[in-house]
Amino acid sequence: MAESKMNDRAVMTKIADHFYLIRGDNRSRFPEANCVLVDDKILTLIDAGASLNNIKQGLAVLDYAIEDLDRIVLSHFHIDHKGYANHIHEITNCEVICHKLADKGVQTFEGMVDYYGIDGHRFYDDWGRFLKQRLPHVTREYNVTGHFTDDTPIDCGQTQVIPLHTPGHTIDHTCFGLGGYEKLMLVDIDLTGFGPWYGNEVSDVDEFRASIRRIRRLKPKIVVSGHLQKPISRNIEHKLKLYLNKIDERDNEILRLVSKGYDTVQKLANRPTIYPRIPRDLFLVFEEFMLQKHIESLEAKGLLSRSEEGTLRAESPQ
Repeated sequence: MAESKMNDRAVMTKIADHFYLIRGDNRSRFPEANCVLVDDKILTLIDAGASLNNIKQGLAVLDYAIEDLDRIVLSHFHIDHKGYANHIHEITNCEVICHKLADKGVQTFEGMVDYYGIDGHRFYDDWGRFLKQRLPHVTREYNVTGHFTDDTPIDCGQTQVIPLHTPGHTIDHTCFGLGGYEKLMLVDIDLTGFGPWYGNEVSDVDEFRASIRRIRRLKPKIVVSGHLQKPISRNIEHKLKLYLNKIDERDNEILRLVSKGYDTVQKLANRPTIYPRIPRDLFLVFEEFMLQKHIESLEAKGLLSRSEEGTLRAESPQ
């Protein structure tokens, strides 16, 4: 049986009947991510950010070839999730569907750059070189053949995939119910130790909070992260709570540091404040965006103020 070919270290592992996790290389860490294969009448791949070799190997375990794919469902426009979708589409002429808000970021490189908010940044050239060296396929145009809508099931034959629009990470970010709501693909509500990531122009920290709460209300029994190697079936509510709490912890750390004289975005970013370290200069772009999202949220709550010169001051809660 095909299942006998799978184990915890294999490229693919079974989540439940019809649903299989295809792992990304690099332990599923950026610039790779996990995919979910739906083995049904309409052979469906959710996200395409694992290596092409891993996707092919996963399909082969179930005696499929890449040419057999009927549909790709994209969770959002990020390079580690749209990945090889267009390459596969060119081979198979399969459907490629996403949320309507993803179109701009998925279809063109210029749209993706605009969504990232990186154009004109001092590290834009570094980012461009990184993509051309590591991920040249994501700089091309992508075809989108259709769209899904929030909470409207996508029929695959015997089972369904249910889109759950969960913005915050990005404007278009979508999780998926796998045959219902007990099993969820959380994509980039990823439950990693880093915590929530909202480092683009089209990210929103408060929407991210709301999206995590939506997932918690569903009380899933199995969840699949875009960046963890195994499905999670234990202590899911506790993990989601800790993940949500990371945002509050960052709020508190920013307020503490501002009161100690780190009173500009640049000072906070150079420290750094959110990333534990900055592995490449281009990651300062994302550190700055995330800090700015926090600062805007804290200003709206009256916990921070900003002078005309741009310096920050922590305010006492009213």
